[in-house]
Amino acid sequence: MARTDFTTPRLCLDDDLASGRTLALGPEPTNYLVNVLRLKPGARVLVFNGRDGEYAAALGVEKKRATLTLAEKLREQEHPPAVDYLFAPLKHARLDYMA
Repeated sequence: MARTDFTTPRLCLDDDLASGRTLALGPEPTNYLVNVLRLKPGARVLVFNGRDGEYAAALGVEKKRATLTLAEKLREQEHPPAVDYLFAPLKHARLDYMA
């Protein structure tokens, strides 16, 4: 099992992800990575979209535009299991809190 990296910034994107692909970032993610987190060009960022898994990416900055170049796929996308919520209605007053 792969060790989870809690120190590298993670970014959720709507684009399709694939190794070797370069993504141009919009103004909001660019501001977050460059101005808020103060990342320098070449910094490592973890990117995911909820469909394709998680990828390692390198940040590129040209003037006021930022790009991410995707490297390797780190993890497959995990789908949550179906959850059944079961309870035993013991008292009517406490059942109101459940609902």
